[in-house]
Amino acid sequence: MLIFKALHILSMFAMVTIEIGAEFLYAFAISRRDVRVLATIHRILEHSRAGPISIVALVAGVAFGLLTAATGGLDFFDGWLIAAYVLVAVFAVNAGRVAGKMVRLGADAVEAEAGRRPVEDVVRDMVASRLLRWFALDVALVVAIILDMVLKPF
Repeated sequence: MLIFKALHILSMFAMVTIEIGAEFLYAFAISRRDVRVLATIHRILEHSRAGPISIVALVAGVAFGLLTAATGGLDFFDGWLIAAYVLVAVFAVNAGRVAGKMVRLGADAVEAEAGRRPVEDVVRDMVASRLLRWFALDVALVVAIILDMVLKPF
């Protein structure tokens, strides 16, 4: 059980670091309305394979978490575990949506930097996207998951 718990923690830590880190960089450029910085961040992250790695880390983390519960005598239906299932599912859906929109906006910034799209359109899309609010929700969900896992309030 201890090895599965350690692998669960390491996998989830890796996923959060990669996902929230990448989202933070995009959010930073979007909050500054800086098309050039957004394009640069997009190019760097697109070549890093951060997205697929974070998905693999999430799936591994969930699997190791379930193995921890199965081998550690935990009840799969404890309130804190049910809360964790819901929070992780909501995080995965929201992070997927946020990351997808950020990547598309980053690709638009690359096109604008190359002169194939008006910079003003990308800036307008940054403002209209409300991605900073959705990013804040991702951060809040991660905090809630960590508190749920550590405090086991239910």
